[in-house]
Amino acid sequence: MAKRFKYSEGIVVLKGGDEIVLKAHELKDEGIRIKYKDADIFDPSKTYRLFIRSRGESSHFYARGRSRKNIRSDQYRSELHNETISSLENYLFKKERVRLLYYAWEYKKKHKETITSIKDYLFQKDVKQICGEASYIVFDLFGISNNLTSTNNKPQVAIEIVDTHFCEIETFNILRDLSVRSSLVVLFYYAKHAPKLNQMHNIGENNNGEIRVQHYIQDGSFWVGDERIEEKDYSYLETYNTATDFNNSDQYYRAVRELEVDKLL
Repeated sequence: MAKRFKYSEGIVVLKGGDEIVLKAHELKDEGIRIKYKDADIFDPSKTYRLFIRSRGESSHFYARGRSRKNIRSDQYRSELHNETISSLENYLFKKERVRLLYYAWEYKKKHKETITSIKDYLFQKDVKQICGEASYIVFDLFGISNNLTSTNNKPQVAIEIVDTHFCEIETFNILRDLSVRSSLVVLFYYAKHAPKLNQMHNIGENNNGEIRVQHYIQDGSFWVGDERIEEKDYSYLETYNTATDFNNSDQYYRAVRELEVDKLL
């Protein structure tokens, strides 16, 4: 394990992205200390964020917290993807109460079932949250109750826009894990399939609304309406004969892709 008390050098990341190496002995110069006091500085492996401790002749670098990286690759966002994020953000901002729901079927008739209802929530796009010792995740849209409450009745809500691609396996597993360790509910909104598969819908004159989806993550599972994918019967699919061990995260993700998601991309 790296010694995190004192460092002999730091990597300074300049505003344009260029990097310079700054030696600890250079910090004896007060001008240098002032110049780089608020700069982005990292250890040589870029594992830890470094800061300058001003001690005159004995000034040095010290670490305070890891330098975390985004687990999601820089994938291209289409214009439709960005437009859908903005539309959802504006919709959620304007509504007093929004019911998050899916369609369920009974006796060949569909009816609405609630995932959760949200009121007085703050939503923002491109929200970063730490999800591991050395990583963070960026949500397309993320919301939390205005009073910062996070319970089963007032869950954290993330909305992931699916257009040209679905989230990668590492991201998917993180989302499942977070939904177990917190109140997080993740809704998947398929941009190309609105309003057939998912939609925003205004209700009455009381500034209430609904967001309907088909797929979401809650309580560690990928849900299709009112069924966890690990409990859903796919025997009607003659082309799907592969046995799946849903306790295996790789196989779980493969089943989600093959049974539900890939046909929508």
